[in-house]
Amino acid sequence: MNSNTSTDSTIKLNEASLSRLPGNVRVPKYDRHQITNGIVHIGVGGFHKSHQALYLDNYFHQHPGSDWGICGVGLLDYDYDRRMRDALWSQDCLYTLVERSPKSDRARIIGSITRYLFAPENRQAVIEAMANPECRIVTLTITESGYYYIEGSGEFDVSHPTIQHDLHHPDQPIGTYGFLTAALEKRRQQGLAPFTVLSCDNLQGNGDMVRKMLTTFA
Repeated sequence: MNSNTSTDSTIKLNEASLSRLPGNVRVPKYDRHQITNGIVHIGVGGFHKSHQALYLDNYFHQHPGSDWGICGVGLLDYDYDRRMRDALWSQDCLYTLVERSPKSDRARIIGSITRYLFAPENRQAVIEAMANPECRIVTLTITESGYYYIEGSGEFDVSHPTIQHDLHHPDQPIGTYGFLTAALEKRRQQGLAPFTVLSCDNLQGNGDMVRKMLTTFA
């Protein structure tokens, strides 16, 4: 996730080093500090970083000072989410995207993720981010396993250990539905409108799936 200036020197990617990158590397030309987090995204991985975050980076170049910045969230206490946390935190949530074609490779720095939360270390911070009035959309790339449905019947897997934990510990959730429900309840108590839950992964019928599973859990 670092950017190379040549074969014999490496620049550590962060906001302070953007001006030192080669001229053929596109960098954010907008003020990232003027962007607010209208979107909280669960499941920051390669797909999200090369699609949704890329599109928003393009948007911010056209509309500086936007309120559609991304607060990324890692829910799982696994090596992948820990590595993502370490990489993004050390790089001011910037990362390098390489677009490849038969003609050439083009590198650009994406700045649309302005905050990253690692839920196992601070679950309340994740709930607060979703309950914040600035948040209007919670997007998901959680793959099939993150929906907690029973394959074959399509019914809610209420016996799954993650679901059982969140039903019995609503203030300390570990799964997607537990966090969404806790944040929506907090918004209701504060008189705020609910956010939109938007599935962005490749599970067929993911919008219908998350609506059914979330309402069943709630």
